[in-house]
Amino acid sequence: MGATDTLKAVVFGVLAVIMMVVIAIVFFIIVLFIINFSAEVIFGVGKLSADYAVLSAVILTAATLVGGVYSTYE
Repeated sequence: MGATDTLKAVVFGVLAVIMMVVIAIVFFIIVLFIINFSAEVIFGVGKLSADYAVLSAVILTAATLVGGVYSTYE
Protein backbone atom coordinates (compact mmCIF):
# COMPACT_ATOMS: atom_id res chain seq x y z
CA MET A 1 0.00 0.00 0.00
CA GLY A 2 1.55 3.21 -1.15
CA ALA A 3 1.37 6.72 0.18
CA THR A 4 -1.38 7.71 -2.23
CA ASP A 5 -3.57 4.81 -1.16
CA THR A 6 -3.09 5.75 2.48
CA LEU A 7 -3.92 9.37 1.75
CA LYS A 8 -7.06 8.32 -0.13
CA ALA A 9 -8.14 6.15 2.80
CA VAL A 10 -7.64 9.02 5.25
CA VAL A 11 -9.56 11.48 3.06
CA PHE A 12 -12.44 9.05 2.57
CA GLY A 13 -12.49 8.34 6.31
CA VAL A 14 -12.71 12.03 7.15
CA LEU A 15 -15.45 12.54 4.56
CA ALA A 16 -17.37 9.59 5.98
CA VAL A 17 -17.19 11.04 9.50
CA ILE A 18 -18.37 14.45 8.28
CA MET A 19 -21.27 12.90 6.38
CA MET A 20 -22.26 10.80 9.41
CA VAL A 21 -22.34 13.90 11.62
CA VAL A 22 -24.47 15.81 9.10
CA ILE A 23 -26.89 12.90 8.74
CA ALA A 24 -27.12 12.55 12.54
CA ILE A 25 -27.95 16.26 12.93
CA VAL A 26 -30.65 16.12 10.26
CA PHE A 27 -32.12 12.96 11.77
CA PHE A 28 -32.08 14.56 15.24
CA ILE A 29 -34.02 17.58 13.98
CA ILE A 30 -36.61 15.38 12.29
CA VAL A 31 -37.03 13.21 15.41
CA LEU A 32 -37.33 16.30 17.61
CA PHE A 33 -40.09 17.68 15.38
CA ILE A 34 -41.96 14.37 15.51
CA ILE A 35 -41.67 14.17 19.30
CA ASN A 36 -42.88 17.74 19.79
CA PHE A 37 -45.80 17.23 17.41
CA SER A 38 -46.88 13.94 18.96
CA ALA A 39 -46.59 15.34 22.50
CA GLU A 40 -48.87 18.22 21.57
CA VAL A 41 -51.38 15.85 20.02
CA ILE A 42 -51.35 13.36 22.89
CA PHE A 43 -50.80 15.53 25.97
CA GLY A 44 -51.97 18.96 24.84
CA VAL A 45 -50.03 22.20 24.71
CA GLY A 46 -47.43 22.86 27.40
CA LYS A 47 -47.22 19.40 28.91
CA LEU A 48 -43.79 18.44 27.57
CA SER A 49 -40.86 20.66 28.47
CA ALA A 50 -38.07 21.29 25.99
CA ASP A 51 -35.59 19.42 28.18
CA TYR A 52 -37.51 16.17 27.98
CA ALA A 53 -38.18 16.59 24.27
CA VAL A 54 -34.48 17.02 23.51
CA LEU A 55 -33.53 14.16 25.85
CA SER A 56 -35.93 11.76 24.18
CA ALA A 57 -34.81 12.86 20.71
CA VAL A 58 -31.16 12.31 21.66
CA ILE A 59 -31.90 8.84 23.01
CA LEU A 60 -33.88 7.83 19.91
CA THR A 61 -31.27 9.25 17.53
CA ALA A 62 -28.37 7.54 19.30
CA ALA A 63 -30.19 4.22 19.46
CA THR A 64 -31.07 4.38 15.77
CA LEU A 65 -27.54 5.26 14.69
CA VAL A 66 -25.93 2.59 16.87
CA GLY A 67 -28.47 0.02 15.72
CA GLY A 68 -27.81 0.94 12.11
CA VAL A 69 -24.06 0.55 12.52
CA TYR A 70 -24.33 -2.84 14.16
CA SER A 71 -26.85 -4.13 11.64
CA THR A 72 -24.40 -3.53 8.78
CA TYR A 73 -21.83 -5.89 10.34
CA GLU A 74 -24.11 -8.91 10.55
